[in-house]
Amino acid sequence: MILIRLSLFFLFCFHRNNGLRHLLFHPATLTFPPLSATTGESKMTILAKILTVVLLHFFLFIAPSTAEIISLNLRSNNRHKILISEFKFSNDGYISFVISSVTATSTSSRPDPSRFGFILQSPKVRNRFEFQQNTICPLDFKLNTLLFTFQDLSHDPQTSFNKTYTITNPGMNSLFFVNCNYESVVTMDGRVALYNTNDGTTKNYLSGELRQLPFLYIFSAFIYVCFLGFWILVCFKNRRSFHRVHLLMGVLLVMNLVVLISAATDLYYVKFTGTPHGSDVLYHMCKFVRTVLLFTLIVLIGNGYCFWKPFLEVKEKLVLMIVILLQVWVNVYAIFEWKAGPYNNEEDVVDSLSIDFICCFVIFVPIWFSVIWFNKDNHETDGNDVMNRVRLFLFGFAVFAYVFFTRFLMVAFLIPSNHGVQEISLLVLCMVVFYIFRPSDEDCDGKTVEIAAWKSDIPSLCYAVVASV
Repeated sequence: MILIRLSLFFLFCFHRNNGLRHLLFHPATLTFPPLSATTGESKMTILAKILTVVLLHFFLFIAPSTAEIISLNLRSNNRHKILISEFKFSNDGYISFVISSVTATSTSSRPDPSRFGFILQSPKVRNRFEFQQNTICPLDFKLNTLLFTFQDLSHDPQTSFNKTYTITNPGMNSLFFVNCNYESVVTMDGRVALYNTNDGTTKNYLSGELRQLPFLYIFSAFIYVCFLGFWILVCFKNRRSFHRVHLLMGVLLVMNLVVLISAATDLYYVKFTGTPHGSDVLYHMCKFVRTVLLFTLIVLIGNGYCFWKPFLEVKEKLVLMIVILLQVWVNVYAIFEWKAGPYNNEEDVVDSLSIDFICCFVIFVPIWFSVIWFNKDNHETDGNDVMNRVRLFLFGFAVFAYVFFTRFLMVAFLIPSNHGVQEISLLVLCMVVFYIFRPSDEDCDGKTVEIAAWKSDIPSLCYAVVASV
């Protein structure tokens, strides 16, 4: 499997950089020489090279997929139910099919063409059908909307099926291809277009719940532009307390800005043409970098790197590597899902949700290390330590709220339009974290505060952070 091979790729390339070139250009003759005790490059440098190669591999050699104009390219597929797309239709919604080169073969008997077809299923009907564990064919389920079966196709293989259907049940619907000939495989080429119409003439290929996202993305991008300018001004005025982590935080703002602009561009092209015209490649590439950078920053700040620790210990570096690898795994899975769509075999796909949950738990390990470090030193008369503990507490609370909302509540309650909710949650997290760990020359001047004042001011500081958001 591709993901297993990718895991072996990471495992060996951490120890020997020469294996990277062999794996990319000579995979059939790949050999791994014995590990060397001394290497000229650090493991973090090798990790950066691996991530660069992964990005180039997936975004230069993987073709982009379509959006709401969906290409049907089934090759000897035996799955009984394939989700093609989920779309929210208005009162003027349509589905257009262009089907050609359809073949169905079976190992036992001649397949019945009426047992292949396309259906529409609303969320309520879908939940009811799955809850009842129906053994009947979905084509025979009366609450489903049957569009057509292979019996409606021409028997001439050179003739294509071209038909447009008007949606009679507006709202969120799921389009499925159903194969109720359980011992047969299907090969099919074609195209499906799902769209609504504005005033009955202009086609709008955006699903109903995505119509407000372009404005939200543009508005959030404007906020990030102001945020970035303000951050540069703060860092310039407090140059003596400026650290490399502050630079990475500025890079994160830039990546958030690029992700929002590429997402808005993607939706703009999809709205009018049905395809993103390559803007989705830029979106997924920037989102990949942003996610890895975000979790890297969370680990570095949780360790107190450049704030109350000048370096990272071995165990802290190990946690950082684990978090980066887990996020690379999750994002690579998302790329495969985006590329393959509904046609990827379920056996070849590893559920990334559990890996993402594991990574969200791992990022709290550095915060726990910092708590142990503070308790070990236990400087009760040092106001700076009290201030750092308050910062650590607020940071841990902000990260926990972000993870709990975006990883647990959204999955548990299936919040619609979750892309917009995730972007807003990330913006709030950045505002809180950047406010807590902004550079300040007052710390460099030795203007420490009394412990009693800090302890009495903790509630007001928490209120100030929340009010600033």
